[in-house]
Order: sequence, then structure tokens, then C-alpha cells
Amino acid sequence: MTGAGPLTGIRVLDLSRLHPGALCTRLLADLGAEVLRVEQPGPGDLLRTIPGAHAAYNHGKRSMTLDLRHDAAPAVLRRLAADADVLVESARPGSLDRTGIGFAQLGAVNPGLVWCSLTGFGQASPYADRPAHDLSFLGYSGLLSLLAGDSVPATPDVVIAVPIGALVAVIGILAALRERDRTGRGRLVDTSILDAASWLLSEHVARVSEGGAAGWGVSASRRAYRCADGRLLTLAAAEPRPWRALCATLDLPDLVDRLYAPAAEQTAMAERLAALFASRPMAAWVQLLPEAAVGPVSTVPDLLHDPHVRARGNLLELEDGATVLRSPVRLAGAGDDASAGSPAPAPACGEHTDLVLTKAGFTQSEIATLRREKAV
Repeated sequence: MTGAGPLTGIRVLDLSRLHPGALCTRLLADLGAEVLRVEQPGPGDLLRTIPGAHAAYNHGKRSMTLDLRHDAAPAVLRRLAADADVLVESARPGSLDRTGIGFAQLGAVNPGLVWCSLTGFGQASPYADRPAHDLSFLGYSGLLSLLAGDSVPATPDVVIAVPIGALVAVIGILAALRERDRTGRGRLVDTSILDAASWLLSEHVARVSEGGAAGWGVSASRRAYRCADGRLLTLAAAEPRPWRALCATLDLPDLVDRLYAPAAEQTAMAERLAALFASRPMAAWVQLLPEAAVGPVSTVPDLLHDPHVRARGNLLELEDGATVLRSPVRLAGAGDDASAGSPAPAPACGEHTDLVLTKAGFTQSEIATLRREKAV
């Protein structure tokens, strides 16, 4: 379990599946909340089948099993929800209500319950019943079109939209908990991953609505370049000061005043820079151009040994030997970091079922019946 933190004493029921809810409750757990993962009996959440994901997102949490489709599930969840502060789920809109375990039913048991529905399209959308994953949300949102430009985009080998949705869900949960401090009542936090991803395009939407074009256009000063060793670097000299530093170091006086040149000229400038960057290894350029916003395109193995990662203490070694990334939320100024996260390993599927049910008031006979009927 997690140590002391600003959310110590907050109890979270996590009924979600895969990355969205796990990422959301990971952040809550790192802030001190006690998170209980409610998983399908047998295999548990599919997140367990993705190498690294279960350890990264579920360490320090508890796990119990409960078949949400079983006739006994509503009675079990009502007793669990009675003492919970937050419930996170990712079911299709209306499906939990139809089985008697929706916001209205469990909110009647615990009026202070903050319920977060973290779904792809939200509670009211013509797309609500469509299957979708991270790549779908990147496409629907418009993000993928801007990442691709005029070419066919590469499929990202990492989730991007889903963590943004999880962050938005956490913000909504914290706001609802703060409101509950004043009113005593919980609230439904309706989080759409698509809405969260689309929000990143706010300035582009405003620009297009005023007759402009989406995107930032072609820029020699803001792109990746390949180096002599085959590695890529990033150049983000999109402001005058780093651009001047770049031009001075590379002896390009004719480009100093061309930072905001038209697109056709930017393409020619990029070709000149590409030829220069191809003449040395990536690490040499990063060392030579510290003032020009030049950085490496790191790999995951690079990250494990990066001086910044080490200096910030971003790696957390779990008690079972696994290494995961710590929460990016850092709360300083009151002794030890209150968002360090727990080193306890990720739980086995259903590891805490009996303990949780016993604390909720179930007798050993009742627990045995639930097991015999395959409800847990």
C-alpha cells in the first residue's frame, strides 16, 4: 500500500479495464490513496498480459476478483461502495446501470461517492458504442493528422491519448473531492478520452474557426535530424535566442534573420541543416549546441541511464526487483516527497479478495458461497 500522502485515507474502487483506469488510479495511489482493483475471476484484467504494464501501473494496489455480471455482484459492490470515496470505471455508457451497479444505484448507498466514468467517447456521444483504442482516439481527435503532416503516419508504439484522458480524469476526481468537502455529496465525473485528446488542439481549432490553417507549418528550426551515427536529434530552436546560437555555432550568418522565412525557404534551410547534422554523431551535436535547444531522441534503455532521470530520482525499484517510473507529480516543502509511490509489487489476481470481503462485513460462510458460485 502507499505511504503518507495528501490522499491518505481516500479509498478508491477501480472497476476499469486496461490502461485508462489503471493510469488514473496509479496517479491517485502515488498521492496516497488506497486503490482496490476489482478484476474478473480467473485471468483478471487484460493489462496483466501486456509485459511491464501490470507492474508499472498496479504496484502498491490491492486486487480482488468479482464477476460484475454475476447476480451477486450488486450486493457485493453496494457493501464495498458504502465505505469508498471514489469509484473509477470504463464500461460502456448505461451497461452498469442495467446490471444494478451504476452511479444512481451505488450513489444511493453512498451519497458522497465520487464516480469517475473514464470512457472513449463519454456518456453522451453518437460514437458511444463504438469500439476504440488509443490509435482510434488519435485519429478521431485530429492529433494524428498533425503528427503525420502530408505523409502516412507511423503507428505510435506507445499510448498517447489514453494517458491524457487519465490525467483529465484525475483532475475531475480531485475537483469533485474538493467540492464534496463543502457539500458532502459526490458527483459523476464524465471523462472522454477523445475530448481530452482533442483539447490539445485548442489553438488550432480557434485558428481554423477564424479562417486559418491547422498546424504550425514547415520549419527548419523545429524538427528531427539524422546524424552521422544513424541516431536522431531534435532541434527546437523556434525562438530567436536559440536560433541565433545555432547559426553562430554552425557559422550560418545568412540564416540568422530567416527564422520565420516562408515555407519554401524553410525547406531549403532544412536541407542545409540536414547535411550539417549528418556530419557528426548525435552525442557530439548535443554537447556542441547546449544553447540551441538541441536534444537526443532517446531510446527507453537510454532513459534508464539518463542523468536527468537519475538526478530526479524518477526510477522506483519495487520489492520484487521490477523497476518502474515514479509519479511525475512532486510535492516538496514538507519533508519527504509525498508522492513517491509504494515499492510494494503489483498484486496477484484476487490476492486480497478474502481480506477485502472480510473488512466489508462478509462472513467466512458468505465468502465461501461467493466462491462456490464463482462470483469471486
